[in-house]
Amino acid sequence: MKISNSSLDYINQTYTNTAAKANPEKAAVESDALETKTDSINLSEKTRDLQKISQAMETEPEDRTERLKEIKDQVQANQYNINAEQIAEKMIGSITDELT
Repeated sequence: MKISNSSLDYINQTYTNTAAKANPEKAAVESDALETKTDSINLSEKTRDLQKISQAMETEPEDRTERLKEIKDQVQANQYNINAEQIAEKMIGSITDELT
């Protein structure tokens, strides 16, 4: 048997009407409780952090465009120097962060 939303509404309405006839005070309280129910969602801390990161990624820092232009100009002029030690340190740091 499939119960649709309209069937549930009918059942709730019938129950409320029957209860109201039997005990009007209790029915009023139950009716108020049914009307004040709302949906809510609780997000985990990790999900909230991911939302913050996503929002931060959407906004580009003001100096980033200028910095990218400088790097692009240096690369085109063969003047951009790569510090292999700094890159290695950052790679090792990110791997150790993932392991802990």
